[in-house]
Amino acid sequence: MPLNKQLIPNVKFLRKEVMLVMLVLWLGSSVLSLYMGWGSVFPAIGAIALSIGLSIFLTHRYTSQEERRLWDNQKEVQQRMIWRYMQMVRSGRQGSDPLNLEQLAERIEGSFESMIASKSAEAKLETYRYEMVYSVLGTLQWGLGGMLVDWIH
Repeated sequence: MPLNKQLIPNVKFLRKEVMLVMLVLWLGSSVLSLYMGWGSVFPAIGAIALSIGLSIFLTHRYTSQEERRLWDNQKEVQQRMIWRYMQMVRSGRQGSDPLNLEQLAERIEGSFESMIASKSAEAKLETYRYEMVYSVLGTLQWGLGGMLVDWIH
């Protein structure tokens, strides 16, 4: 699991950069094909933009789902550790628990901080603006692009 935690931020960073690069390439190729009067290329670029929007949407949903799953798992672990901690406090002894009270308190605190980081990471995954740009404009370009090129030229 530590390997996944190290890879997730890099993937998120690269995903955002790739989205921005693709947006610039889409805009540039659209303007070029519109200027040149390529009536069949301009709508095709719109179809590509639509597929990029859908891939961003699906990737975002998968990553959000993984962050939520991590949150739920950490929440369950947190509740079990708090229950163990409360049992130790109430009984005044460690019992068969391998951790002492201080170690368990440190684990609870670390788990709580991890939960907060997971929720923060989920909130940072908002890519709706990019999805909307690619999907709406790509669909319009795909469907009505040929008419726009004919109208301009």
